[in-house]
Amino acid sequence: MNTKTFLSGVAMTTAIGLSGPAAAQSVLCDCSTVDSYIGVLATYTFADDERLADLDYATGAKVLFGKQFTDSAFGYEFNAFFDTFETDLNGTDFYRSGLGLDLTLRLGGDRSGFTPFLIAGIGGAYNDVVPDDEDDFDFTANAGLGFVTGPLTDSGQLRLRGEGRYVYDNFLDGFGDIRVGLGLEFAMFKPAEAPAPAEAQVQVVEVPTGLVDSDGDGVVDEKDNCPDTPAGTRVDGVGCPLDSVITLHGVTFEFNKDRLTADAKTILDDATETLTKYPEMQVEVAGHTDNIGSDAYNLELSKRRAAAVVDYFVANGVGSSQLTSEGYGESEPIETNDTAEGRELNRRVELRILN
Repeated sequence: MNTKTFLSGVAMTTAIGLSGPAAAQSVLCDCSTVDSYIGVLATYTFADDERLADLDYATGAKVLFGKQFTDSAFGYEFNAFFDTFETDLNGTDFYRSGLGLDLTLRLGGDRSGFTPFLIAGIGGAYNDVVPDDEDDFDFTANAGLGFVTGPLTDSGQLRLRGEGRYVYDNFLDGFGDIRVGLGLEFAMFKPAEAPAPAEAQVQVVEVPTGLVDSDGDGVVDEKDNCPDTPAGTRVDGVGCPLDSVITLHGVTFEFNKDRLTADAKTILDDATETLTKYPEMQVEVAGHTDNIGSDAYNLELSKRRAAAVVDYFVANGVGSSQLTSEGYGESEPIETNDTAEGRELNRRVELRILN
């Protein structure tokens, strides 16, 4: 789609965020990109038969902090764990606690949705045997497979995590256990890049004695980027013909809401001037989302946000009979939804000129 400049004097740098937070100037994070996370898991261990004849399993818990790299499939995790091996044999119990460092490799996805991953790492453990006759600090190593789901809540932060690992512990003659875990992850999102501050400029403007509009499109020649448009052509704020579909870059909403941000209102004020210039022009305000979340939720959110844009236009002088609104949810993507960049482009609001 040809996207000519639609709004005069406005730098358009970001697409609309409809089903998630947009990378707009007024937001504090890119809430579609997971940067780091913390997790809490309950664990169950299928114990090595060599530990004791009557010892079959252990229960435990693990907490972790993880970091994923946005420019590669790798990441890392720090974790602390505790396992209780219980047996009825002569009152003997095993308690193992320790710390570990793991390397992760995503097999698909970017943690914005369901993401499987490989995991492997090393650590140290303290094995406490009751009665206290063989306590020791030991080396551990592990490898396995895990997964994290997409968001469980509207905030996008709470997710379900599961994993299974082979754990080697060189306590005594060395043991190999199978440990599985299930719990929750809390995602922390990537900070948004702050725009570079605009340099203040002082400009001396000479006021002409007469303003000339050679092509009669309502934009004077000195501000007209398309000075030779045919008579009767509808033009934007810089004198260029309007496209049949115009993306309102920079129109953003508060996260998971239909409330416009302050930056969005500034851009819509400029769009209002063009709409009121052509009161006979029928326009549909179309809302679109990415594919994060359910189809039904995205469709409803896109409808509410498109309607909010119409309400703003009408409140600022555009005739209500000139406008309609429609939400299309995730059904009309213009880029892939497999990357954060593609999803950002798919979250948008368009003006579709009907006649």
